Amino acid sequence: MEKLLTIVVPAYNVEKYIKNCLDSFIDLSVLRSLEILIVDDGSTDSTASLAHTYEQKYPYSFKVLSKENGGHGSTINYAIPRATGKYFKVVDGDDWLDKSLLPQFVQLLKHTHSDVISNDFNLVDDRTKKVTKRRKAVSNSYHYNREWGFAEAVMDPLITIHSMTIRTDVLQKNDIRVDEHCFYEDQEYILYPIPYCTSITFSPLPLYQYRLGRSGQSVDIKMMIKRHDQHLKVLDALFEYNNVHGNLQTYKKQYLERGIAEAVDDEYQIFLAKGNDTRNVEQMKKFDEMLREEHPGVYRACSRKSVWMLRKTGFKIFPMAAWVYSRLRGN
Repeated sequence: MEKLLTIVVPAYNVEKYIKNCLDSFIDLSVLRSLEILIVDDGSTDSTASLAHTYEQKYPYSFKVLSKENGGHGSTINYAIPRATGKYFKVVDGDDWLDKSLLPQFVQLLKHTHSDVISNDFNLVDDRTKKVTKRRKAVSNSYHYNREWGFAEAVMDPLITIHSMTIRTDVLQKNDIRVDEHCFYEDQEYILYPIPYCTSITFSPLPLYQYRLGRSGQSVDIKMMIKRHDQHLKVLDALFEYNNVHGNLQTYKKQYLERGIAEAVDDEYQIFLAKGNDTRNVEQMKKFDEMLREEHPGVYRACSRKSVWMLRKTGFKIFPMAAWVYSRLRGN
Protein backbone atom coordinates (compact mmCIF):
# COMPACT_ATOMS: atom_id res chain seq x y z
CA MET A 1 0.00 0.00 0.00
CA GLU A 2 1.36 3.41 -0.95
CA LYS A 3 1.95 5.69 2.00
CA LEU A 4 0.13 8.98 2.16
CA LEU A 5 2.15 10.56 4.96
CA THR A 6 5.67 10.05 6.25
CA ILE A 7 6.01 11.15 9.86
CA VAL A 8 9.62 11.68 10.87
CA VAL A 9 10.37 11.44 14.58
CA PRO A 10 13.77 12.89 15.53
CA ALA A 11 14.64 11.03 18.73
CA TYR A 12 17.57 11.63 21.04
CA ASN A 13 17.37 10.47 24.67
CA VAL A 14 13.60 10.92 24.89
CA GLU A 15 12.78 7.66 26.70
CA LYS A 16 10.47 9.62 29.01
CA TYR A 17 8.37 10.92 26.12
CA ILE A 18 8.73 8.59 23.14
CA LYS A 19 5.85 6.26 24.06
CA ASN A 20 3.41 9.16 24.30
CA CYS A 21 4.65 10.39 20.93
CA LEU A 22 4.39 7.07 19.10
CA ASP A 23 1.07 6.11 20.67
CA SER A 24 -0.43 9.27 19.18
CA PHE A 25 -0.03 7.83 15.65
CA ILE A 26 -1.84 4.57 16.35
CA ASP A 27 -5.31 4.84 14.92
CA LEU A 28 -5.89 1.56 13.11
CA SER A 29 -8.31 3.19 10.68
CA VAL A 30 -5.45 5.22 9.14
CA LEU A 31 -2.22 3.59 10.36
CA ARG A 32 -1.55 1.75 7.12
CA SER A 33 -1.57 5.10 5.31
CA LEU A 34 1.30 6.25 7.49
CA GLU A 35 5.03 5.66 7.33
CA ILE A 36 6.61 6.51 10.68
CA LEU A 37 10.39 6.87 10.55
CA ILE A 38 11.86 7.07 14.04
CA VAL A 39 15.36 8.43 13.55
CA ASP A 40 17.38 7.51 16.63
CA ASP A 41 20.16 10.08 16.75
CA GLY A 42 22.66 8.03 18.75
CA SER A 43 20.61 7.89 21.94
CA THR A 44 22.34 6.57 25.05
CA ASP A 45 19.14 5.71 26.92
CA SER A 46 16.32 3.28 26.06
CA THR A 47 14.80 5.43 23.29
CA ALA A 48 15.79 3.03 20.49
CA SER A 49 14.69 -0.14 22.28
CA LEU A 50 11.30 1.40 23.06
CA ALA A 51 10.91 2.46 19.43
CA HIS A 52 11.75 -1.05 18.23
CA THR A 53 8.73 -2.45 20.10
CA TYR A 54 6.48 -0.37 17.82
CA GLU A 55 8.40 -1.52 14.76
CA GLN A 56 7.90 -5.14 15.82
CA LYS A 57 4.17 -4.72 16.50
CA TYR A 58 3.35 -2.56 13.46
CA PRO A 59 6.06 -3.41 10.89
CA TYR A 60 3.94 -2.09 8.02
CA SER A 61 4.11 1.47 9.40
CA PHE A 62 6.89 1.92 11.97
CA LYS A 63 10.56 1.83 11.09
CA VAL A 64 13.52 2.63 13.34
CA LEU A 65 16.55 4.22 11.68
CA SER A 66 19.61 4.37 13.91
CA LYS A 67 22.55 6.67 13.19
CA GLU A 68 25.43 8.42 14.89
CA ASN A 69 24.58 11.61 16.74
CA GLY A 70 24.41 14.58 14.41
CA GLY A 71 21.77 16.82 15.90
CA HIS A 72 18.14 17.50 15.06
CA GLY A 73 18.86 18.68 11.53
CA SER A 74 20.75 15.51 10.72
CA THR A 75 17.68 13.39 11.49
CA ILE A 76 15.63 15.40 8.99
CA ASN A 77 18.37 15.13 6.38
CA TYR A 78 18.61 11.39 7.00
CA ALA A 79 14.87 10.89 6.60
CA ILE A 80 14.21 12.98 3.48
CA PRO A 81 15.76 10.59 0.90
CA ARG A 82 14.27 7.56 2.70
CA ALA A 83 10.70 8.86 2.91
CA THR A 84 8.11 7.21 0.65
CA GLY A 85 4.94 9.04 1.69
CA LYS A 86 3.29 11.64 -0.53
CA TYR A 87 3.61 14.13 2.32
CA PHE A 88 6.30 14.66 4.96
CA LYS A 89 5.86 15.85 8.54
CA VAL A 90 8.30 16.22 11.43
CA VAL A 91 7.07 15.37 14.94
CA ASP A 92 9.74 15.65 17.62
CA GLY A 93 10.09 12.71 19.97
CA ASP A 94 8.99 14.74 23.00
CA ASP A 95 5.88 16.10 21.25
CA TRP A 96 2.83 14.30 19.89
CA LEU A 97 -0.26 14.57 17.68
CA ASP A 98 -3.89 14.76 18.71
CA LYS A 99 -4.86 11.25 17.66
CA SER A 100 -8.55 12.11 17.52
CA LEU A 101 -7.83 14.50 14.63
CA LEU A 102 -5.61 12.14 12.67
CA PRO A 103 -8.38 10.56 10.53
CA GLN A 104 -9.63 14.00 9.49
CA PHE A 105 -6.10 15.07 8.64
CA VAL A 106 -5.50 11.95 6.55
CA GLN A 107 -8.72 12.66 4.65
CA LEU A 108 -7.49 16.18 3.99
CA LEU A 109 -4.23 14.83 2.56
CA LYS A 110 -6.13 12.40 0.34
CA HIS A 111 -8.06 15.20 -1.30
CA THR A 112 -5.44 17.89 -1.71
CA HIS A 113 -2.48 18.36 -4.00
CA SER A 114 -1.13 21.48 -2.28
CA ASP A 115 2.61 21.72 -1.85
CA VAL A 116 2.17 22.72 1.80
CA ILE A 117 -0.52 22.18 4.42
CA SER A 118 -0.34 24.47 7.44
CA ASN A 119 -2.35 23.55 10.53
CA ASP A 120 -3.21 25.24 13.77
CA PHE A 121 -1.26 23.70 16.65
CA ASN A 122 -1.35 23.75 20.46
CA LEU A 123 1.24 24.82 23.00
CA VAL A 124 1.14 22.45 25.98
CA ASP A 125 2.68 23.11 29.38
CA ASP A 126 5.01 20.26 30.31
CA ARG A 127 4.21 20.53 34.01
CA THR A 128 0.41 20.81 33.91
CA LYS A 129 -0.13 19.01 30.57
CA LYS A 130 -2.69 21.69 29.74
CA VAL A 131 -2.99 23.60 26.47
CA THR A 132 -1.79 27.13 27.14
CA LYS A 133 -2.32 28.56 23.68
CA ARG A 134 -3.61 27.64 20.25
CA ARG A 135 -1.47 29.01 17.44
CA LYS A 136 -3.59 29.69 14.39
CA ALA A 137 -2.31 29.06 10.90
CA VAL A 138 -4.15 32.06 9.45
CA SER A 139 -4.95 35.64 10.34
CA ASN A 140 -8.27 35.44 8.51
CA SER A 141 -10.48 32.37 9.08
CA TYR A 142 -11.73 32.74 5.51
CA HIS A 143 -8.43 31.20 4.42
CA TYR A 144 -9.13 27.87 6.12
CA ASN A 145 -9.97 24.71 4.17
CA ARG A 146 -9.11 25.95 0.71
CA GLU A 147 -6.07 26.07 -1.49
CA TRP A 148 -4.21 29.32 -2.00
CA GLY A 149 -1.22 30.48 -3.94
CA PHE A 150 1.63 31.95 -1.92
CA ALA A 151 0.80 35.37 -3.36
CA GLU A 152 -2.50 35.30 -1.42
CA ALA A 153 -1.05 33.67 1.70
CA VAL A 154 2.03 35.84 2.10
CA MET A 155 0.54 37.95 4.91
CA ASP A 156 -0.77 35.03 6.94
CA PRO A 157 1.28 33.86 9.93
CA LEU A 158 4.54 32.20 8.97
CA ILE A 159 4.49 28.44 8.61
CA THR A 160 6.32 26.76 11.49
CA ILE A 161 7.83 23.30 11.75
CA HIS A 162 4.90 22.35 14.01
CA SER A 163 2.25 23.52 11.57
CA MET A 164 3.91 22.37 8.35
CA THR A 165 3.26 19.28 6.30
CA ILE A 166 4.95 19.37 2.90
CA ARG A 167 4.99 17.29 -0.26
CA THR A 168 7.90 14.89 -0.01
CA ASP A 169 8.87 15.40 -3.63
CA VAL A 170 9.43 19.13 -3.00
CA LEU A 171 12.11 18.17 -0.48
CA GLN A 172 13.60 15.34 -2.52
CA LYS A 173 13.66 16.91 -6.00
CA ASN A 174 15.19 20.15 -4.72
CA ASP A 175 17.73 18.47 -2.44
CA ILE A 176 16.57 20.35 0.65
CA ARG A 177 19.08 19.91 3.48
CA VAL A 178 19.60 21.80 6.73
CA ASP A 179 22.54 22.39 9.07
CA GLU A 180 23.69 19.52 11.26
CA HIS A 181 25.30 19.51 14.72
CA CYS A 182 23.35 22.69 15.30
CA PHE A 183 20.18 23.96 16.96
CA TYR A 184 17.67 26.40 15.37
CA GLU A 185 17.93 24.75 11.96
CA ASP A 186 14.12 24.47 11.90
CA GLN A 187 14.12 27.96 10.37
CA GLU A 188 16.08 26.54 7.46
CA TYR A 189 13.70 23.61 7.13
CA ILE A 190 10.61 25.79 6.87
CA LEU A 191 12.14 28.42 4.57
CA TYR A 192 14.39 26.52 2.15
CA PRO A 193 11.45 24.87 0.30
CA ILE A 194 9.55 28.14 -0.24
CA PRO A 195 11.07 29.01 -3.64
CA TYR A 196 9.78 25.67 -4.97
CA CYS A 197 6.23 25.82 -3.55
CA THR A 198 3.27 27.31 -5.36
CA SER A 199 0.23 26.32 -3.31
CA ILE A 200 -0.82 26.03 0.32
CA THR A 201 -3.89 24.78 2.18
CA PHE A 202 -4.65 26.02 5.69
CA SER A 203 -6.39 23.72 8.17
CA PRO A 204 -7.94 24.66 11.53
CA LEU A 205 -7.21 21.20 12.94
CA PRO A 206 -4.80 21.69 15.90
CA LEU A 207 -3.02 18.44 15.13
CA TYR A 208 0.44 19.06 16.60
CA GLN A 209 0.90 19.26 20.38
CA TYR A 210 4.06 21.22 21.14
CA ARG A 211 5.49 20.63 24.62
CA LEU A 212 6.89 23.75 26.31
CA GLY A 213 8.60 24.23 29.63
CA ARG A 214 10.87 21.20 29.49
CA SER A 215 14.29 21.86 31.01
CA GLY A 216 17.02 22.45 28.43
CA GLN A 217 14.75 23.19 25.47
CA SER A 218 16.45 25.09 22.66
CA VAL A 219 13.83 27.89 22.84
CA ASP A 220 14.68 28.61 26.49
CA ILE A 221 16.51 31.94 26.54
CA LYS A 222 19.29 30.58 28.73
CA MET A 223 19.91 27.89 26.13
CA MET A 224 19.77 30.48 23.35
CA ILE A 225 22.48 32.51 25.09
CA LYS A 226 24.59 29.39 25.58
CA ARG A 227 24.14 28.46 21.90
CA HIS A 228 24.40 31.97 20.51
CA ASP A 229 27.08 30.89 18.04
CA GLN A 230 24.73 28.26 16.60
CA HIS A 231 21.96 30.81 16.18
CA LEU A 232 24.38 33.06 14.29
CA LYS A 233 25.45 30.11 12.13
CA VAL A 234 21.85 29.50 11.06
CA LEU A 235 21.31 33.21 10.42
CA ASP A 236 24.38 33.32 8.18
CA ALA A 237 23.03 30.35 6.22
CA LEU A 238 19.64 32.06 5.86
CA PHE A 239 21.24 35.31 4.71
CA GLU A 240 23.23 33.42 2.09
CA TYR A 241 20.12 31.56 0.93
CA ASN A 242 18.26 34.85 0.59
CA ASN A 243 21.09 36.29 -1.50
CA VAL A 244 21.20 33.25 -3.79
CA HIS A 245 17.44 33.57 -4.37
CA GLY A 246 17.53 37.27 -5.11
CA ASN A 247 15.34 36.93 -8.21
CA LEU A 248 12.36 35.29 -6.54
CA GLN A 249 8.87 36.54 -7.28
CA THR A 250 8.17 39.55 -5.08
CA TYR A 251 5.64 37.79 -2.83
CA LYS A 252 7.95 34.81 -2.21
CA LYS A 253 10.85 37.17 -1.53
CA GLN A 254 8.71 39.00 1.01
CA TYR A 255 7.74 35.73 2.67
CA LEU A 256 11.35 34.53 2.80
CA GLU A 257 12.52 37.81 4.30
CA ARG A 258 9.71 37.77 6.87
CA GLY A 259 10.81 34.29 7.92
CA ILE A 260 14.44 35.33 8.26
CA ALA A 261 13.38 38.46 10.13
CA GLU A 262 11.63 36.31 12.72
CA ALA A 263 14.97 34.60 13.43
CA VAL A 264 16.64 38.03 13.48
CA ASP A 265 14.14 39.23 16.09
CA ASP A 266 15.28 36.31 18.26
CA GLU A 267 18.87 37.48 17.78
CA TYR A 268 18.02 40.87 19.30
CA GLN A 269 16.31 39.04 22.17
CA ILE A 270 19.55 37.17 22.85
CA PHE A 271 21.47 40.45 22.94
CA LEU A 272 18.96 41.89 25.42
CA ALA A 273 19.11 38.78 27.58
CA LYS A 274 22.89 39.01 27.79
CA GLY A 275 22.47 42.27 29.65
CA ASN A 276 23.91 45.77 29.67
CA ASP A 277 27.49 45.04 28.79
CA THR A 278 29.42 47.53 26.62
CA ARG A 279 30.83 44.84 24.35
CA ASN A 280 27.40 43.26 23.99
CA VAL A 281 25.83 46.60 23.02
CA GLU A 282 28.51 47.26 20.42
CA GLN A 283 28.05 43.80 18.93
CA MET A 284 24.30 44.40 18.69
CA LYS A 285 24.80 47.78 16.97
CA LYS A 286 27.29 46.23 14.56
CA PHE A 287 24.85 43.42 13.76
CA ASP A 288 22.05 45.91 13.15
CA GLU A 289 24.23 48.03 10.85
CA MET A 290 25.25 44.95 8.87
CA LEU A 291 21.62 43.94 8.52
CA ARG A 292 20.54 47.38 7.30
CA GLU A 293 23.30 47.62 4.71
CA GLU A 294 23.51 44.04 3.43
CA HIS A 295 19.98 42.70 3.94
CA PRO A 296 17.60 45.70 3.80
CA GLY A 297 14.52 43.58 3.08
CA VAL A 298 15.10 41.52 6.22
CA TYR A 299 15.92 44.70 8.16
CA ARG A 300 12.56 46.24 7.24
CA ALA A 301 10.69 43.00 7.92
CA CYS A 302 11.65 42.87 11.61
CA SER A 303 8.36 43.14 13.45
CA ARG A 304 9.07 43.45 17.17
CA LYS A 305 8.35 46.89 18.57
CA SER A 306 11.27 46.62 20.98
CA VAL A 307 13.68 46.30 18.06
CA TRP A 308 12.35 49.41 16.35
CA MET A 309 12.41 51.36 19.60
CA LEU A 310 16.08 50.48 20.03
CA ARG A 311 16.80 51.54 16.47
CA LYS A 312 14.91 54.83 16.71
CA THR A 313 16.90 55.84 19.79
CA GLY A 314 20.23 54.78 18.35
CA PHE A 315 20.28 52.02 20.97
CA LYS A 316 20.53 54.60 23.75
CA ILE A 317 17.70 52.92 25.63
CA PHE A 318 19.49 49.56 25.58
CA PRO A 319 20.47 49.67 29.30
CA MET A 320 16.87 50.28 30.32
CA ALA A 321 15.56 47.71 27.82
CA ALA A 322 17.97 45.06 29.11
CA TRP A 323 16.94 45.83 32.70
CA VAL A 324 13.22 45.57 31.87
CA TYR A 325 13.83 42.34 29.99
CA SER A 326 15.68 40.82 32.97
CA ARG A 327 12.82 41.76 35.30
CA LEU A 328 10.23 40.26 32.98
CA ARG A 329 12.26 37.05 33.00
CA GLY A 330 12.30 37.11 36.78
CA ASN A 331 16.06 37.57 37.13
